[in-house]
Amino acid sequence: DAEEFMGGVETACKGKSYDALPEAFKFFIEAQFRTIDVDGDGSIGLEEFRYDCVSRMAYSNVEVLDEAFKKVAEGDSLSLARYKDLYAQFLGNPDESCVACSLFGPLPEL
Repeated sequence: DAEEFMGGVETACKGKSYDALPEAFKFFIEAQFRTIDVDGDGSIGLEEFRYDCVSRMAYSNVEVLDEAFKKVAEGDSLSLARYKDLYAQFLGNPDESCVACSLFGPLPEL
């Protein structure tokens, strides 16, 4: 069930850096990056980030996506190294105000 899954993710990821994550998580994260990097240039640009976000959820305006991208990007792109670091933080940091929470666009309040 969902609680059991979340408990497993917490046990495997809480407080860990990317390098300390289980191999299956690292494989998934890197594959996800390659999927988002549509043009294959080794980084995620603003347009790729926007497309990835809207493929999961509807947004009222593009500006909220641009703001999220500014939080996670280094200049005008998001490198694989930065993506891996932020993804590990997203999985392992319970602080909902951390920058990594913008990795998938603005998340709705639950």
